[in-house]
Amino acid sequence: MSWEDDIIENLKFGLVEILILTLLTEEEMYGYRIKTELKKRTDNAIVVKEGSLYGPLYRMEERGLISHRRELVGEKRFRNYYFIEPAGREYLDFARKQFRAIYGGADQLMKGVFPE
Repeated sequence: MSWEDDIIENLKFGLVEILILTLLTEEEMYGYRIKTELKKRTDNAIVVKEGSLYGPLYRMEERGLISHRRELVGEKRFRNYYFIEPAGREYLDFARKQFRAIYGGADQLMKGVFPE
């Protein structure tokens, strides 16, 4: 992995949970749909590998931010539909405010040093 990849991964890591919670405020979604919506709605800026999505989902579920329900699709296949819990909405509200403050401040600093 190059240093460019390190920067991209570090910037994306903290955002993935916030973006997943944001999607789940609109409707329940299963993993693959979350992955495709992240890619589509961020204009390919956030592309999560299939296996990398479930870590954040499991961690958020353990913390009570989201839950899931299983639904039978086909004869023997189940799909987990994730939905946001009240604690997740509270978490998201705080995270959005912090995101705007931190990234807005960082952007302001960088624009002062590197005007476009």
